[in-house]
Amino acid sequence: MNCLDFRRRIGAEPRSRDPELLAHRDACRDGCGAFWQRAQRFEDDIEAAMAVPVPDGLADRILLAQATSERRSQVVRRRGWLAMAASLIIAFMGAGMYWRHADLNSLPALAVAHMPGELDALDLTRPMTDAQVDAGFEGRGARLKGPAPAGVTYVHDCWVGPYRAVHLVTRMNDEPVVALYMPGTMTAGDSDFHRDGWDGREMALSGGTLVVLAQGASRRTMDAVARGWRDAIEGQQAPSVGRI
Repeated sequence: MNCLDFRRRIGAEPRSRDPELLAHRDACRDGCGAFWQRAQRFEDDIEAAMAVPVPDGLADRILLAQATSERRSQVVRRRGWLAMAASLIIAFMGAGMYWRHADLNSLPALAVAHMPGELDALDLTRPMTDAQVDAGFEGRGARLKGPAPAGVTYVHDCWVGPYRAVHLVTRMNDEPVVALYMPGTMTAGDSDFHRDGWDGREMALSGGTLVVLAQGASRRTMDAVARGWRDAIEGQQAPSVGRI
């Protein structure tokens, strides 16, 4: 197992106890052990974000209200207010948990979480052939309707969270830009994001979703790469993409 395979596996399965992965981690002198540690910390952060504690004393306050000996009308009114307050608290807690869960499982979050195992691909400079690019899409059951952008230096079938994806790197103006195309995975519309040092754009296409992201690349380069892949995937008649 080489370092790129190890990092790709850990990016997809950070908690894996596969003996082959652990053996490479322990033997590698090129930083895979530190990469594994960062992946574990990232998973710990996700689990901590999902652990929303119940407010102190909530159960005691509800039980006290139920046991009060005040007149029936006062008990009824108080119970009504407490029930409403408890419902609001539970609703706020549920909304917070749902938002955290939705955010951590959004395509931008999953795309950024996928990148630590693929950073070496950003350093590649040798252009891929058209046949290699086409094979990457065919491996995911997709076909390009137009020519791929010039300067594609990496193509690989990957998993972005639970989604099958074609992972591409396009080098333009000596700036590497990542494109992750997930055929069959639909999103509501286009949106820009900035997350953990990555600038990106989530783009809704007719047959799936394209996520374009980079670190430090100019907006002009990212716009051009996004346009190039949208035209390649949907055809030249596709509408032009907005700025990132």
